[in-house]
Amino acid sequence: MRYTFGTTKKAADRLGDIARVFNPMAVEFLRKYISVEIETALDLGCGPGFTTDMIYRALKCKKVYGFDNSKEMLKYAKKQFKNCNFLFHDITNFPFPVKADFMYTRFLLSHMKNVIELVNKLINELNKGGLLFIEETEDIRTDVDVFEKYLSINRGLVASAGATLYVGKILSAGDYNAEVLYNEKTSLAVNNSTAAGWFYPNTVTIWEKEKYVLKSLSGEKRKHISNELLRIIKENGESSNITWYMRRILLRKKDG
Repeated sequence: MRYTFGTTKKAADRLGDIARVFNPMAVEFLRKYISVEIETALDLGCGPGFTTDMIYRALKCKKVYGFDNSKEMLKYAKKQFKNCNFLFHDITNFPFPVKADFMYTRFLLSHMKNVIELVNKLINELNKGGLLFIEETEDIRTDVDVFEKYLSINRGLVASAGATLYVGKILSAGDYNAEVLYNEKTSLAVNNSTAAGWFYPNTVTIWEKEKYVLKSLSGEKRKHISNELLRIIKENGESSNITWYMRRILLRKKDG
């Protein structure tokens, strides 16, 4: 698999900023709905390790592993989070090198093909009665013109690789070989300058290399979007005109 938004140091820093906003909401869910003792946990597509560390702190499990197929991201993760274990592994390759009682994935399935089939394969990698917690974007709504333009291009970019940016809509109706403990949509409003800070780096890195973007936008239009995002960042205002709608699914492997 290929992570559409890059694996550079800038990409790692961007994921760290995103984690600071989304992790607290995930921790609240984990502590509320995960009541069984977890000995071994897996963070699928761990990137630079911010979600792996979140799982370690939230669940207090004995062993936490992060899987990623980017050596660059794993290097950042190993340097920062010494209490976790990080392994170079593509989650589409089975069987896994580690069996676990709990798996977590966020913003990963939006880069994958055949996601329902993949989720069912992930369930098979769990120990008996194991849990899989999924958090993926179902929609992003905004009335800010530059945000709409940015998101439109990114939807097309992800689609050009055969995946679906708003994969939560597909996952919500999935037929899973597991007990569905939770399947709900939740929302999170994000400050405009924060969202612009997440979007801007892609416009000056991957957007300059991806064929889909280069065909879809002239250099002048790419620069305009980039400059508008930078302006919102510098304004550092308190307005929030963009909301993420997240699909949360908690699955438990059947005993049989």
